[in-house]
Amino acid sequence: LAVSGCGIDHWQRIEPDPSYRVEARGFRFLHVSSCFPRKGADLLLAAYGQAFTGADDVTLVIKTFSNPHNEIHRWLAAARVARPDFPEVLVIEEDLSEARLKALYQQCQVLVAPSRAEGFGLPMAEALLSGLAVVTTGWGGQLDFCNERTAWLVDYRFTPARSHFELFDSVWAEADVNHLGQCLRAVYAAPEEQRRARSEAGREALLAGFTWRHAAQRLVTAARCWSEPHPPVEPRIGWLTTWNTRCGIAGYSNHLIKAIPAPVMVLAADLAGQQAVAEDTDRVIRCWQPVDDSLERLAAAVDQTGLDTLVIQFNYYFYDFKALTRFLESQLAAGRLLLLTLHATCDPPDDADKRLALLVPVLRRCHRLLVHAVADLNRLKDLGLVDNVCLFPHGILDYQPVRPAGAGTSTSGGGRRLLGSYGFFLPHKGLLELIEAQALLRDQGMEIDLRMVNAQYPVVESSEIRATARRLIRQLGLEDHCELITDFLEDSRSLALLEECDLIVFPYQQTGESSSAAVRSGLATGRPVAVTPLAIFDDVAPAVLRLPGTSPAALAEGIAALWQPLGAGSILPPTETADARRW
Repeated sequence: LAVSGCGIDHWQRIEPDPSYRVEARGFRFLHVSSCFPRKGADLLLAAYGQAFTGADDVTLVIKTFSNPHNEIHRWLAAARVARPDFPEVLVIEEDLSEARLKALYQQCQVLVAPSRAEGFGLPMAEALLSGLAVVTTGWGGQLDFCNERTAWLVDYRFTPARSHFELFDSVWAEADVNHLGQCLRAVYAAPEEQRRARSEAGREALLAGFTWRHAAQRLVTAARCWSEPHPPVEPRIGWLTTWNTRCGIAGYSNHLIKAIPAPVMVLAADLAGQQAVAEDTDRVIRCWQPVDDSLERLAAAVDQTGLDTLVIQFNYYFYDFKALTRFLESQLAAGRLLLLTLHATCDPPDDADKRLALLVPVLRRCHRLLVHAVADLNRLKDLGLVDNVCLFPHGILDYQPVRPAGAGTSTSGGGRRLLGSYGFFLPHKGLLELIEAQALLRDQGMEIDLRMVNAQYPVVESSEIRATARRLIRQLGLEDHCELITDFLEDSRSLALLEECDLIVFPYQQTGESSSAAVRSGLATGRPVAVTPLAIFDDVAPAVLRLPGTSPAALAEGIAALWQPLGAGSILPPTETADARRW
């Protein structure tokens, strides 16, 4: 890959049309775009209305054109209804020649571009060459020439992209409306010399690196590089993870490694008294201790096997943070490629030694940080980690359901309904609450049985909550209506059991996990899946049903409501819709 960039010096050769004039107030903000959602014109109107009133000597000039994705007139009308004293806005939709467009630039003082994403940002470059100050989002292609020295940069948060491409795992940067308004006020109040100094610095940077000659030279350099033979080099990959144990990250790693078309050496944690769920192959080296380890054995194993790429599965409680820092620094010094998958980014509230901020200096130097959710992107951004961070969603098992998605009653028969649950038996999974919800539903006359495919996890808390669940089932008189399956099963066996259920419920309570792998196993069965209204399920929103809360009463209410509209019929899973199937 090579970046050619764009040329912008043609703008220097355009003579502005002196006959083209706009009627506007003394200080003029300019926005030039299609007003597609990506361009952030809705955010601009909101911030402009916060920063000024109709009494201010300002006009926002919006140069755009009519198109199916342009809602600027609707947004503006709504803003004026909400605020009778909304500051002046002038919308220009007519086609302008380059000479007239340049004349429009030169009649304004500031270009505002709160884009959610930009490839290059040509209007920002045109503005700087025309002597305008620039206010723009602090993320996107325009940062090649927009920085604190050349522009006013607006803070932002990552959000799921809502473009007409309808991509589920795409993100863009939503400019902070309050900060955008502050920037508009700041550039309005700034001395003219300050605005001119930044635009002149931007002009110099553009002419020093973004002429058409520069772009052509980059293409020629790339072509010459590509003309040389580059034999493929197979990476020597080491994968640092738990392995062949009752652990979600072990299963996650296993699924991914199976799909990688290259040999992978598994650098596995010691079993530490656990029973392996499968036999290790000769591609597995057990060389580190979870929780508290200097990682010296791990470093030695990496050296001995000649690995050049390390994929590291990060969990807060896998590592001593000081030891992990030393290990990562030594691997970087040795020239290895480092990719970290951060399965959680919420610091544990009860351990000051497990704060992600302690790892920031070394994480910044790693080649890629993979996270599962948009909230993770924002938490890492708050720590100053952006450029090497990538959204990397969980996958879904390649499982072919036997039972048709719209099949009627479950195998429980006789008008009964079979609920299912899945995942490890842990406190935050909400399994006790689900048992209580089942009892409430049966008290209401609904013939509901519960199948809990929830394996015991090798920690004390798991055995304790499993014992509590058994006592609760006896107390509520559910022994004949609640099936506990707590063995660690093969995926095919677990999914076959879940596929017989009418509804699979994930009743999670509050959790610091970023994303749920278990819910994707439920989705793989093709059965309807219901979840509690937690952020951990945001990434599967198109394919699940949302319950109204996390309490037993809320679970029962939501489950009952899912069946009511269809009476005796079965619940239609969201995955029957075209959008959910595509997701």
